[in-house]
Amino acid sequence: MGQPTTGGGEAGGTGRGAAPDRGAVVAAALRLFTEAGYESTTMDDIAAAAGTSRRSLFRHFGSKEDILFAELDDLFATVERYLAAAPGDDPVATVRTAARMVFQRYAADPAITVPRFRLVRAVPRLRDREIAMTARYQRAFSRYLGGGAGTGPRALAAEALAASVIAAHNHVLRSWLRSPADPVPWHRFDEAMDFVTGSLGDLLRAPDDARARPAAEPQAVLVAVYPARTPGADVLSRVRAALEPDDPA
Repeated sequence: MGQPTTGGGEAGGTGRGAAPDRGAVVAAALRLFTEAGYESTTMDDIAAAAGTSRRSLFRHFGSKEDILFAELDDLFATVERYLAAAPGDDPVATVRTAARMVFQRYAADPAITVPRFRLVRAVPRLRDREIAMTARYQRAFSRYLGGGAGTGPRALAAEALAASVIAAHNHVLRSWLRSPADPVPWHRFDEAMDFVTGSLGDLLRAPDDARARPAAEPQAVLVAVYPARTPGADVLSRVRAALEPDDPA
């Protein structure tokens, strides 16, 4: 961990005012949060541990929460760019890939993601921030899957599928974060995505005219009961009369 340099420069920077190393700041903050507690750690503490100035830290992060979630904000921006550049021929597959990108980022650096997960579970207002971030992903996925549809079956399916993809991703991820020594459960991730993108995914892949086509009306069923000795001709005439509408007067 670098220390402040003389003359006002910052470790890893190019002189006064240079942006601090985001990864180093996040790592230093997490270490302090774990050792001293989130509430007891100050921005000054983090600046000293990360080898940067207090002014620069506030300018580039703003708060302890911003530091804790900085990499996740960057990740969301990456996902938004990916969705914007995707061709759109299979939106369900694109959203699955986006969810996999998020999972991969978490799984790639357990030294950061595991203590952050435990910290967020312990501090209520951090959970609120995490919920807000989850909602951003859901809105982004829903907009992409809906393709601009504001109402109707496609819009409903897009919202339902976006929520399901988020739920499946978080279910598998949180399970692994509780036991990070286990191998990354990619097979469980793929199974979860298969499960939630089944019927809703088929609906979103269907042509617009097929989604808009009204369902066929149910067939009417007539049940008639007559005495066993009723002549067949009488049965047929009575059934025919029941099925055919009355002639207009």
